[in-house]
Amino acid sequence: MRKDPLKLTLIIISTTILLYHTFHLFYLWSEIPNTIAIHFSKGEPDHWGSKYFLFIMPIVSILTWFLIGLLVKKPEKLNYVNLTEGKKKIQYVKAEKVMVLIQYMGAVTFLFANEAFLRNAVGMESRLPFSIALTLLCICFIAPIYHLFWAATLKNENEKKGT
Repeated sequence: MRKDPLKLTLIIISTTILLYHTFHLFYLWSEIPNTIAIHFSKGEPDHWGSKYFLFIMPIVSILTWFLIGLLVKKPEKLNYVNLTEGKKKIQYVKAEKVMVLIQYMGAVTFLFANEAFLRNAVGMESRLPFSIALTLLCICFIAPIYHLFWAATLKNENEKKGT
């Protein structure tokens, strides 16, 4: 995807969020207690862990971004619905866009979830970053489903001509 405005926009947004979160994590590091809540049940913490757990999700975010990026480079390796020679190119382009969206939104989802953990650990309001993380996660699930339905409705060139 050369000079794709979607990818460029996602790169700028996700890089900005990664840099902000990294800065915020190190800025608040001295205020974070040594033991923080790492799991919640019914809104209350029920598992605790070291504050170093706050480094795991950004690492997972970057790792996820990298691994999905490998799939983006080879859209022909993915499974398709109604894939024919006539529809191959458009399906590959659309699948690549969906995978790029999932690549960046998935990575940013981990960052916002970690931001919610960070804010909760220092006693700040954490509902907004958590809500954003859930919304982005929903987008990551809806995008491939939308692509699946779109691909299922594609007509073959011969079907359009009535032959």
